Amino acid sequence: MHNDLPKVLLFGCTNVGKSTLFNRLSQSRRAIVHDQPGVTRDFLSATVDEKFQLMDSGGIGSLSDLFANLIEERVKGILGKVDVIVWVLDGKCGLTAGDHQISHTLRKLNKPIILAVNKIDNEQDASSWAEFYHLGWDIVIPIAAEHAINIAVLKEAIIHVLPLASALENTVDLSAKFAIIGRPNVGKSSLVNTLLKEDRMLVSDMAGTTRDAVECPFAWQFKTGQKENFILVDTAGVRKKIIDPVEYYAYVRTEKALQTVDLSLIILDLSEGPTIIDKDLVRYVYALGKACVWVVNKWDIARQQLEANGENAEKFQNKFLRQINGLYPFFDTPVAFVSAKSGEGIDALLKQVTALNKRLHTTVSTGLLNRYLHTITAKTPPPSHHGKHFKIYYAVQIKSAPFTLQVFCNKLRWMPNHYQRFLENSLRQQYALKGCPIVWQWVEKSPNTLLNASPLKQVV
Repeated sequence: MHNDLPKVLLFGCTNVGKSTLFNRLSQSRRAIVHDQPGVTRDFLSATVDEKFQLMDSGGIGSLSDLFANLIEERVKGILGKVDVIVWVLDGKCGLTAGDHQISHTLRKLNKPIILAVNKIDNEQDASSWAEFYHLGWDIVIPIAAEHAINIAVLKEAIIHVLPLASALENTVDLSAKFAIIGRPNVGKSSLVNTLLKEDRMLVSDMAGTTRDAVECPFAWQFKTGQKENFILVDTAGVRKKIIDPVEYYAYVRTEKALQTVDLSLIILDLSEGPTIIDKDLVRYVYALGKACVWVVNKWDIARQQLEANGENAEKFQNKFLRQINGLYPFFDTPVAFVSAKSGEGIDALLKQVTALNKRLHTTVSTGLLNRYLHTITAKTPPPSHHGKHFKIYYAVQIKSAPFTLQVFCNKLRWMPNHYQRFLENSLRQQYALKGCPIVWQWVEKSPNTLLNASPLKQVV
C-alpha cells in the first residue's frame, strides 16, 4: 500500500535494541522484544508519519542460532534495496573490531547511513560513545530506545536524508538571476542598457521613469574570453514615501520581482553616498533571504574629479567602503565601483555576481557543519540567561540559496540576538559565504527528549 515510500532499514548486530527502536519509531509493539539474541527473524515493516517505510531486520553475528546464516544472507541482500540504513550499535559495549569491518562494507553501498548508538540513557554512558566517531560517518546520534531518549532527533535525521525529501536540489540552474534596485534616478536603467548593450529601458533625468519590472536574459563575454549567461530584472525606483498610485503599484511589482531572484544589485549614487533608504533596502533584501552587491555608480565622474584635484582614487574608495561598513556593520556585502554610462567596472561587477551566485549554492555536509558549530560554541559560548544556558544540539542544512539551517536547541529565548549574528558571521568566514544571507529555522526540544550532556556531538 505504501510501496512508493522510501525504505529505511534498521540494521545491526543481535541484541543491540533494533526491535525496541522499531517499536518507538513506529509507535507500535509489532516487533518482539526479548533479551535473547536473535529473536527477530522476519522483516517487519511499518509506515512512519506517512513519510517512510521502516523495516526491522534480524541481527547479524548470532553464530549459535541455526537460522543465523540465513538471516545474515537476507539482511545483506536487502541492504542494497533500501534508501536509508540506520545502523544501531550498543553504546554500553563500545566500539568493536567487527564494527570497523561492518563500516567498511556499508561504505561501499554509497547511500545514507545514520549511526544510532543505543542504550545511552545517562551522563556516564554519554561520555563513552564518543569513540563511535572514529567510524567516520556524518550522522552519529546517541539514543536510548527503551526510555525514548533522542528518538525525535533520530526521526528528523532520517527524514532529512530521505531521497524524496533531500534538502538540496541536484539540478540547479547556475545562471545568475538578479534584480536591479535602488532609489530613483541613481542609474539603474543606464546599467541595464549597458549590460544588454541596447536601449531596452527608457532613460531620463526625471525620477520615476521606470515603473515596470522587466525580466531580461543576456550573455556577457568577459575580457578574458569567458562567456556567462545571466538574467536581470529591472525594477521601479524606490522612494521613502509613495504618494502616486502608479508608483505604489510599481513598488508592489518590485517587491514581487525580488521574490523571483536569488540576488540583487543595489545601486548607490557616489555623489550622494549611502542614505537611510539604501540602508532599509539592504535590510529588506536580506530579510527576504536574498544576497546583494552594492553597486557604486558614477565612478567615472568621481575618478576624474579626484585626478584633477591630485587625490588618490584607491584611498577614496577605501574611505567610501569604511563609510558603508560604518552604516551597515551587520552585513558583509560585496561592493563594486562602476560607471553605468561608460561601462567602466562592469566586467568586475559581473565577476562578483557570478562568484556570489556560486557561493549562494554552497552546501555543507551535516558532519562538517556540526563539528564547526560545536567548536565555535565551545570556544565562545553564549552568555547565560538568568543562570540558564542556550544550547544547540543538532543542525542540518536544508536548503541553499539562501543558506538555510534547521537547528535543534533547548530554549531559543535564552539566546541573545547578538549571538545569532556572531554565529552567522562565523559561518560566513568558515565557508566563504561573503554576501550570502543565512536563514535559521530553530526547533526547540525538551530536555526530557534530548541528552543535556555533550550538546552538538550527535553529528560528527
